[in-house]
Amino acid sequence: MKLILSILLLVTISSMAFAQAEEKISFGVGVSYYPAAIPGDDSYGGHFGAAGLTDFFVPMQFGPYIRFEPELGLFFKSFQEQIPDSAGASSTYLRTADQQIVRAGFGLLYTKQVDSVFQFGLGARLGIMSSEYEMHQNKDGVQDTDVHYGIFYLGGVFSVEYFLSQHFSVGGELQFIHYGYGAPLVTVGTNEYSGYLSPDSPQQGVWSTNEVLSARFWF
Repeated sequence: MKLILSILLLVTISSMAFAQAEEKISFGVGVSYYPAAIPGDDSYGGHFGAAGLTDFFVPMQFGPYIRFEPELGLFFKSFQEQIPDSAGASSTYLRTADQQIVRAGFGLLYTKQVDSVFQFGLGARLGIMSSEYEMHQNKDGVQDTDVHYGIFYLGGVFSVEYFLSQHFSVGGELQFIHYGYGAPLVTVGTNEYSGYLSPDSPQQGVWSTNEVLSARFWF
């Protein structure tokens, strides 16, 4: 219910804001990078992973005050290591692990142009995320493992932006985001479990402060 109300509120505000914006609409493309506390395992047995997520977005400036930014975030990591076999110190086996995080959402901000080159913004971002961790161990009797989280995020943001030219700007953003998620789907071999083998795992959440660096090109 909270999720539905939050989405309806933001959609209503954005619709009213767009209807009131009578000046020209500016479009651009942008990219941002930030360290983010992401629900998901980046080491088996852990509960949260810290990831450097890269976001690609399409800023849309409606007049001088309203900005709408659809975004797509990606993070991929893969590593291999030789693990000593318990049967003997000289014997090892290969362990491979992969992590993929994908997020899709949008931001809605009230923006204020302080002077010809400096702008600040205040608003919110929301969306959904998928965080998946896979492990393969090349050893007899050890099954592959897959841990998958489905996540909803919502929070407030404060941004600053400096225009180096009419078409290019750089900026930063301070975010205070809540990530809500339930029990992960855990697959061991061909068997699926929920909530680390506990089917009654409760809904969980984490608050995270994120510092974001971004660059935008305006058409």
